[in-house]
Amino acid sequence: MSKATKVSDPNSKGGNGFIWGIGVLLVIIAVVIGYIVWSGQQSRTEAVAENAEDVNLNVEYTDGVVTLRSANTADDAAEVDLYEDFSCPHCAELAEGSDAEMKQAVEDGDLVVNVRTLNFLDLGGQDLNEYIEDEAAQVEGHSTKTAAVLTEIASAGDAYTYWNLRDYLMHNQQNVAGWEFDDFADAADTLGADGELVDTIRNLDVAEGNQVGRSNAKHLKDETGEVSSPRIIQDGEDLPNPSGGSLADWDWVTQVVEG
Repeated sequence: MSKATKVSDPNSKGGNGFIWGIGVLLVIIAVVIGYIVWSGQQSRTEAVAENAEDVNLNVEYTDGVVTLRSANTADDAAEVDLYEDFSCPHCAELAEGSDAEMKQAVEDGDLVVNVRTLNFLDLGGQDLNEYIEDEAAQVEGHSTKTAAVLTEIASAGDAYTYWNLRDYLMHNQQNVAGWEFDDFADAADTLGADGELVDTIRNLDVAEGNQVGRSNAKHLKDETGEVSSPRIIQDGEDLPNPSGGSLADWDWVTQVVEG
């Protein structure tokens, strides 16, 4: 006589134990993934402070323009408008070649730089002229977020955070292209920015960045007839580049200060 086959009840304690085991495993996996993501984010933002440098200049913000000057700026100091877009590799090339000299000239009181941040590279297929004229138009790309963040930092007068964050963002464009406002806030915090400023950055939206990018694009177009970057404008005219087109080799600071 054959024995009857016993079938386990999936609702028995043994079955419940198996289900609980799977649940615990999934929780552990989620925690590990979350930690990896968090660690990656921390390493990205903490890198901002690794090469931060002392700053002996002042930063001011007015109507879309961040002005860099020192406390001992000479009466005959040269003054330029620097147009840059933080998604523009050519802007990074120019910064790589001349930012150190620009900073030194500003700190020495020989140069005043009006930084005019652009965001036209966020427009994609949107018509630039329509964007400039339409105050309600909004884009949400990296350049626009960066414009909003740097505006807040400059408005707070935090020259150290502004200069070092600007430097990192410009020279690490591919690594920061996907940053959200939380990432910018963490980076500012790493640089020692005031807690209230960090919270403000964390809760930003793109509206301020659109306003800054739009106003600077409009100013550049009205002044020169076109919008592109990088551009160095002195007395309403593009500064000529005698270096044969190489932005990294263009010593525009000496050209302006001694010019």
